[in-house]
Amino acid sequence: MSLIKAIIFDFDGTLVDSEKAIYECFQSITKQLAPERMEYAKNILIGPPLRETASEILGFDYQDQLDKFVNLFIEMHDEEAIKHTQPYPDVANVLHDLHKNNVPMAVATNKRQAPTIKLIDHFGWKDYFKFIECSDSKPQMRNKEGMIQDILKHDNSLYGALFIGDTVNDGLSANLSQLKFIKATYGYGRDQDWSKVTVHKAINKFSEILKLI
Repeated sequence: MSLIKAIIFDFDGTLVDSEKAIYECFQSITKQLAPERMEYAKNILIGPPLRETASEILGFDYQDQLDKFVNLFIEMHDEEAIKHTQPYPDVANVLHDLHKNNVPMAVATNKRQAPTIKLIDHFGWKDYFKFIECSDSKPQMRNKEGMIQDILKHDNSLYGALFIGDTVNDGLSANLSQLKFIKATYGYGRDQDWSKVTVHKAINKFSEILKLI
């Protein structure tokens, strides 16, 4: 395990399966505000920031509903997240083993801070991560690359980390940050075009992280 210097994780689609909670919220809100856009709500990619995703679901004709969509999602999802979000198999055990072996770890996620911290506390993972960077951790919104750079800037122990994520955005952010990218194929980016991403390794289940060493 000593060959893994450090790891930065994405959250949704990498550590936890939040698909049901998120899609139920998207579809319920779209049915209220823009019923003609239901197909988009059912098939939208999970991973980008909430406002960006909401705008894409609503399309040009319903942009006047964007603020309402975002506010309804925050209200609904923050209440439902714990009930319908579960860690992927073996995540808890692998995180425990990595922590026990003094591997520095952090999270960089486009998820908002409130539900992210709530879930991490709920699963008992708070002590595992040196940093938890979310889309709204700072007043100025940042992309995933910006979160990674902030993590590296504040802690030298995370230099040379692997970045583990499930979407093209995760991969490109890791590439731009000069981190080796580990693709979590079990996540939400399976139908994306990966041609521009340099993938160091791919894992089909979370426990395969331990085989990387």
